[in-house]
Amino acid sequence: MSILEKFMSGSPDEIWSASCEVAKCKNLELLDSISDDLEVIEQATAGIDLGGGFCPNSYHLKFALKKLRVVRKRGGCLCSLYPEYMFFNPIYEEKACSVTISEVAKIDGKWIDYYMCKCTNCHSLYRVEEREGHFTFWSWKKA
Repeated sequence: MSILEKFMSGSPDEIWSASCEVAKCKNLELLDSISDDLEVIEQATAGIDLGGGFCPNSYHLKFALKKLRVVRKRGGCLCSLYPEYMFFNPIYEEKACSVTISEVAKIDGKWIDYYMCKCTNCHSLYRVEEREGHFTFWSWKKA
């Protein structure tokens, strides 16, 4: 099932899955093609309860729609969206060649406090704090 079909399915699980795929997607050509149907996606997903526990699944949908709006407007480097979504793991972003990590600061030599990251596309610098609650999350701030 394509990402667009998942958004259009009416199924909360499929919409959540499509939202997470868009959130993590680096393929601008694919994102651009999906953004062509942004209004249709917004209409198809409006008012659907996506469920979720400590973090509502609608969080992922809202971010995916925002990302598609940025892509559609040619709103600059996708790294500008890092501060908008708490699930961008800097280690995975480095593995995807989207950032380079220049520093990992630890608390008491054990727990990660923050990462210093640089976008490989536009060279923006970010300080990324790693935190935990019911799940691990990251707060990206321009350095």
